[in-house]
Amino acid sequence: MDHLYIRHTVGGRLFLDSKKHELTFSISPAEGREGWKLCIDAVEESIGTPISRHHDELNIFVVADGAVDQKTWYYSTHGLVEYDAAAKQLIIWADGKIDYTV
Repeated sequence: MDHLYIRHTVGGRLFLDSKKHELTFSISPAEGREGWKLCIDAVEESIGTPISRHHDELNIFVVADGAVDQKTWYYSTHGLVEYDAAAKQLIIWADGKIDYTV
């Protein structure tokens, strides 16, 4: 299972960890716009609200299952984040991505 986590760019506070919080997510090309659509399901309001509040200060990392030395950093230069508390779904529209070795 791939691992996604979101940190605050200022200070590195961990907002969300897909393994720790047992959340599923998907990453797909953003239809009708440049970049990627990151959908995270079953996000409690105590997690989704702070992420929405700091929408323009997020570092989003994905580590593929089994990858011990590779990581992908996604980011949104415009801070495009949607949180639907009723559906418990968080959507981040990332327009940038960098793959790198750790």
